[in-house]
Amino acid sequence: MKTYDELLDLSEFDGQSMVAKYIHHGGDVNHYATTWDYVAFTYSLAFHELARKAYQPGHRISNLSIPLFFLARHSIELALKGTILEYADDAKPEGHDLVVLWKQLSAHMEDWGCPATDDWGVIVSKQIADIQEVDPRGDRFRYPTDIKGKRFELTHVELEGLIRAHNSVTSYLDGCASMHSEGYRGE
Repeated sequence: MKTYDELLDLSEFDGQSMVAKYIHHGGDVNHYATTWDYVAFTYSLAFHELARKAYQPGHRISNLSIPLFFLARHSIELALKGTILEYADDAKPEGHDLVVLWKQLSAHMEDWGCPATDDWGVIVSKQIADIQEVDPRGDRFRYPTDIKGKRFELTHVELEGLIRAHNSVTSYLDGCASMHSEGYRGE
């Protein structure tokens, strides 16, 4: 197998390898790769892998802060949607508003006697609201301009805080989904 740098080497340009099919449909029989849980996990993993590298001493985070925030936000959105579906198969988690999704999940958790009003749930609610406030439509860290072409305001992302918030929110959501799948109901 070639190294990553060897894959990027264009010194011996080979047009055939450049157009070889690299996206394939079909595969896994159990279809786990097409579930909300799996897709949320893959975005979370991508965030953690990139954040781990960016957090190393001497690394310039500024070049990675935009894609890291996007990965964190999208990972949280997918985790929220997956957890909502864990609580209610017939739910329709729509849109990209994290606060709306959190309220939808909280209502389902309340129905099961597990309100998200515990100390950690209150913190997660605030973390979700903070992310939503900075990126209301989920496009702030995907594009340099909004849909009307107006440039987004330059925003600094503190990597340590982003790592902690992402871990807190996704761990809480994973715990909520696990408790529900194990049949836990509040008193």
